[in-house]
Amino acid sequence: MTLRSHLQLARAPNLFTAVTNVFTGCAATALPPAGPFDVSLLAFSSACLYTGGIVLNDYCDRQTDRAERPNRPLPSGAVSPRIALGIAIVLLVAGVALALAVNVTAALAASAIAVLIVTYDTHFKSAAALGPLNMAACRFGNVLLGACAAPAGCVRALPFAAAIAAWVAIISFISRREAEQPQRRVIVKAMVLAIPLLDGLFVGVLTTPLLGLAVAAFALPAWLIARWLYVT
Repeated sequence: MTLRSHLQLARAPNLFTAVTNVFTGCAATALPPAGPFDVSLLAFSSACLYTGGIVLNDYCDRQTDRAERPNRPLPSGAVSPRIALGIAIVLLVAGVALALAVNVTAALAASAIAVLIVTYDTHFKSAAALGPLNMAACRFGNVLLGACAAPAGCVRALPFAAAIAAWVAIISFISRREAEQPQRRVIVKAMVLAIPLLDGLFVGVLTTPLLGLAVAAFALPAWLIARWLYVT
């Protein structure tokens, strides 16, 4: 078991896209900004939920991946299924616990995201319509998780959560035949790694251009790491 295998299992480049969703949600509340500690907790909560979901996804897909993607960490034996399942459970629980440390509303949002993650990975991933919609719902909730830093303003985050959800639904539809049509991976990779740019645009409009640029800058490490690790 190598560090690279675990980072690959976690889709490390994609973590930046989850964190920037939280910043959009927080910025959208139009209320006095939450303390940096609360925002950081929600960002880490989002990262844990996202990583837990990705690892659980690979755990559930391990039989299919033996045929279609044999070099991935689980089918190749670089990471054992038992360890992967344990990592997924710990991270999903940690995501809810970190949100609870902020407030109950955030914990409820994180719990809903965790449920959506589990339903996607275990039941709806292969469903033609429900799969992309379920994935979109996870991202919708992720933006609202950031808004939970100031629960009274959550409703103001709804349009931005819907925009991110629509973007992710499109990604999910495009990626459905990725194994048979590898050229789609280029499009999917670009769209996934563009999420921090979208979030940066939203934050820049909602707050200040400087903060928007700071959020958009998360795309840089995502792209750099994606040269070393795969995204989808």
